[in-house]
Amino acid sequence: MTANLSLSAGIFPLAFFLLLSPDMLLAEPYIAFREGYKCSTCHVNRTGGGKRNEFGGLYTQTDITPLMQEATDKAMDFSPQIGPSISLGADLMAVHEVFFAVDKEIEGISYKQDGKNSFDIHSGNLYLEANLIPEVLSLYLDENVTPSEASSREAFLLLQSLPNQGYLKAGRILLPYGIRVWDDGTFIRKVTRFNFDNQDLGVEIGIEPGKMALSMALSNGSRDGNSKKQFSSVGSIYLNNLVAGGSFSLNNSQGVKRLAWGPYAGLRLGALTLLGEVDWVRDSGRNEQNQKIFFTSLNYWHQQNVNVRVAFDFLDPYDDIEEDEKSRVTLGLNAFLTPFLEASAAYRIKDSIPQDVPGNADTFTLALHTFF
Repeated sequence: MTANLSLSAGIFPLAFFLLLSPDMLLAEPYIAFREGYKCSTCHVNRTGGGKRNEFGGLYTQTDITPLMQEATDKAMDFSPQIGPSISLGADLMAVHEVFFAVDKEIEGISYKQDGKNSFDIHSGNLYLEANLIPEVLSLYLDENVTPSEASSREAFLLLQSLPNQGYLKAGRILLPYGIRVWDDGTFIRKVTRFNFDNQDLGVEIGIEPGKMALSMALSNGSRDGNSKKQFSSVGSIYLNNLVAGGSFSLNNSQGVKRLAWGPYAGLRLGALTLLGEVDWVRDSGRNEQNQKIFFTSLNYWHQQNVNVRVAFDFLDPYDDIEEDEKSRVTLGLNAFLTPFLEASAAYRIKDSIPQDVPGNADTFTLALHTFF
């Protein structure tokens, strides 16, 4: 671990220089927490993620000061509108990821993995929104178009302007639960299974009166028939410098009953934004398992264009087994190049049981992310 820390100490000044010299954010929920915005303020999907609405598109052009000023001025001429009622959107993130070697020996048993590095595309999505009745009824499509696969992520009808700022979605949807962080590998996303790779067919209803927001979904859930449904929900309250909320989900799937619940919060202190989430996941049926999950991150926003982030990720997969915990510390730097381009660098320090060799392999990632 000492060698890894010394390596990270050397890498990060270099990464900081590399990022700032060509001039360079990963659009994470810390932006919404920092501004006190609801997810629906910037996204067509009322619980976050996917295509940005008109305000979300304008935010990076008006509230951010990108580092590449000349390119930013030219970017103002771009518009995603292809007609008075139809607009497009996109996300593409290209990454270069380095996996450091693991070499441990415990009680005479060797656990090794060679270092490697690879180029990849972590996300590639095209969005289409058709406003059939402006501010009332719209059709929304979110298609995954990465080289590894082409698939439908979301496809739903959205009925808005209901009482109490309410809405109704019907179709293929991302289910409401927790903080919708970008990284699907985060334990609060991967272990709870509420991530961008896990959609379902169903309906979602929500209300957003005043400083509150509540969303509930009923979906197929079970893959062994449609007689049992999954219920998932998320609710938040927005105060002066604090956002607090909680999530709850119940699902019967292939003989396993899964119950997940937990609180989350975000606190704004000047240029600092602290956010965190705790979840408990209980599987009962053929396999009994109780899991505890924790995530927190501290973000420092510098001069309206650079974010410095420290995050901690923790998982206890079996609460009745000692010393099986997994944890990760992430040191990250993100910055805007233009209103539609961001870049990031992150060094992730991992710690897991010796048998989990990949779970002990630290990683360093450079990414370019374009979006509109």
